Amino acid sequence: MLNAKIAVWLCLLGSALGAPQRGGGADKDAVITSQQLELNFDGNYVNNFETSNGISHQESGAPKAQGSDGPAVSSQGATSYTAPNGEVVSIQFVADENGYVAQGSHIPTAPPIPPEILRGLEWNAAHPEEDSIDSQQPANRPPARG
Repeated sequence: MLNAKIAVWLCLLGSALGAPQRGGGADKDAVITSQQLELNFDGNYVNNFETSNGISHQESGAPKAQGSDGPAVSSQGATSYTAPNGEVVSIQFVADENGYVAQGSHIPTAPPIPPEILRGLEWNAAHPEEDSIDSQQPANRPPARG
């Protein structure tokens, strides 16, 4: 699957370039303190590194069974670094035939569902017979406007 291969290479490129770039201080003189890069003939790989300024990245991947779009690759890993405000930022990710999914405490989340919408969803779930487009309008509700 060409899309999965592209996703894996984007993850590798993103991991190399995704760490914060700051203009001065010790960060510009940071060096790689440990590195492990294994690319195997069977398609498995490992890419781990740490830097002197606290950036850490671990990633591994492997081919999956071939699907209708061709071969697929599944990878997973984590990256962490210290933000300029001193907060440690950690990102965990999975990339596979379903796309790229990242998780981290700094990634925004959706706001809670408003109570009115939640009540409407609960009412819909309790009345599945009225989900059909062919169903009659109940007597206690006005006709839909169109």
